[in-house]
Amino acid sequence: MIHATYGDDREVQAQVCAFNTAFEELDLMFRWDAQTYRSLASADSDYGKIAQYIETHCPHLLKAYSAEFLCQAIVERKNSTIEACRQNTVQYEDSAQRARLWRARNEETARV
Repeated sequence: MIHATYGDDREVQAQVCAFNTAFEELDLMFRWDAQTYRSLASADSDYGKIAQYIETHCPHLLKAYSAEFLCQAIVERKNSTIEACRQNTVQYEDSAQRARLWRARNEETARV
């Protein structure tokens, strides 16, 4: 069994952030979470992940738009924000860890 590492989890969160930002900017009414993103892991590319998701969950979109058009628009938006999402995700995770350490130190000091 392969266990995901902390770094893998942060990358998944960054990917989810970037995809959701793209969906929001394009006024698409769906959002992904880490579980959804991981469920699309069998797809070989971002285009594959999006196409698989749309075919399964939003096939009505394919009546108005081609899969290629939707995938290209989403991937372009996603790629324009992925680095910011990585920085925010890393910053958030690191900040959360520092907050836990600070709380632990202060609780220990208060007991003394």
